[in-house]
Amino acid sequence: MGRKNSPSANKELNELIAQYETARAENRQLYLDGDQLADIADQYAAGRKFNEAQEVITYGLHLHPDSTDLLIEQAYLYLDTGKIPLAKKVVESITDEYDTDVKMLKAELMLNEGQLENARNVLDTIEDADELETIINIVYLYMDMGYPEAAKEWLDKGAPRHGKKEDFMAVMADYLTGTNQLEAASTFYNQLIDIDPYNASYWVGLAKCRFAAEDCEKAIEACDFALAADDKCGEAYAYRGHSYFYLNNSDAAIEDYKKAIKYKALPPEMGYMFLGLTYSNKEAWKEADDYYQRVIDRFIEEGLGNSPLLIDTYTNKAVAASRLGKYEEAHQLCKKAIAIQPDDPAIYLAEGKLYIQENQKKKAVKSFDKALTMEPSAEMWYMVASAYSDAEYLYQAKLCFQEAYRIDPNYADIAEKLSVLSLMHNEIDDFFKYNNESEHPISEDIILDLLSRPNQTEEGEQMLREVWERMKKEKGNN
Repeated sequence: MGRKNSPSANKELNELIAQYETARAENRQLYLDGDQLADIADQYAAGRKFNEAQEVITYGLHLHPDSTDLLIEQAYLYLDTGKIPLAKKVVESITDEYDTDVKMLKAELMLNEGQLENARNVLDTIEDADELETIINIVYLYMDMGYPEAAKEWLDKGAPRHGKKEDFMAVMADYLTGTNQLEAASTFYNQLIDIDPYNASYWVGLAKCRFAAEDCEKAIEACDFALAADDKCGEAYAYRGHSYFYLNNSDAAIEDYKKAIKYKALPPEMGYMFLGLTYSNKEAWKEADDYYQRVIDRFIEEGLGNSPLLIDTYTNKAVAASRLGKYEEAHQLCKKAIAIQPDDPAIYLAEGKLYIQENQKKKAVKSFDKALTMEPSAEMWYMVASAYSDAEYLYQAKLCFQEAYRIDPNYADIAEKLSVLSLMHNEIDDFFKYNNESEHPISEDIILDLLSRPNQTEEGEQMLREVWERMKKEKGNN
């Protein structure tokens, strides 16, 4: 969500915060200007210390009841915590209608309600609309609120006057990244790095492009350069952590995620979720379970115990709990997720996996059927099939993979899965059908290797020989 420009954590601001916190601890009043108190509140809000931010704003409005800066900060705090009606009420109380920050705030409220044209009309009345700082703020507002085309209009408007300026190039690079124009974004970031090779944010921008392009090695390399420039760059730790996660280097990912939380690049609940997923990835179920619980605790502390964002946490924690043998707790977690969003098929998929793990096939089928009724996509059929396959219910697995194949024959590695299952079931015609469509088909060499293995059944050996002979024949015909 967009905010007014957050003040940098410079020495002056840190000193103000220290003075304020000392006075508060000593239970004495400290007189500060409205804009100073707004900056302190903004810094707390940026660190997701919403209660502390509210205390500062309440104190500030007691001293300066009509402070535009404090009222703007109050409205943004309500936006940050999802209290939209209260934010609107605060905006209505602000008398300084011509202030640029007030207009930005009004535009954000309108965009939050999908009123793009009204927001455009408000932003068009900003007096310093041709200034670079204003253009940058408006571009980020539109991007944050999900209106990239509107952001592009302002970039086009600013390009003739500001196009070669470093700050404009930086916002252009961020826009291109946000709209998935990764090669063009990378070109801008490389140009920016040539201008300022010790700017960690430019290296992080390049890392984001590389990560989005699934080039995790290059993303890590860019993050390394960012951290060489600034060893407290939280975003670099976060994206390096993501890259290590996808390379299955869980230990390195865990170390980086912890540093990303420490340097406030990730909200704690998001960081704890990533840590839970990473510990799950390495099957360290106790640690995963602990971190998922931390996510839940954070949401409950903030009064968001029914947030849809908790659904994934409940289902992920259910998996961890089941792996620890806590099946009753796992099912209770699924029920909590269902209570938040009863029509989410992913919950029933997770519940079905629990029942399969407990060898309760009938209950598993019932849960899987609910998931498939809600979302009869190739992806869902594939995931249900995979669950059956992992539990060695191979007949049900093949039926589900076949349905996924019917919907989308090119989905993932579905043809390969079906060719293997057909081979296991001695279904030779099906094997050749799916194997011929596989991206990585089973070759003659693999069949010969299977034939050479001891303890083959007579039926299995006969089937493999038939497959091998047919492969040779088809190869000869080609």
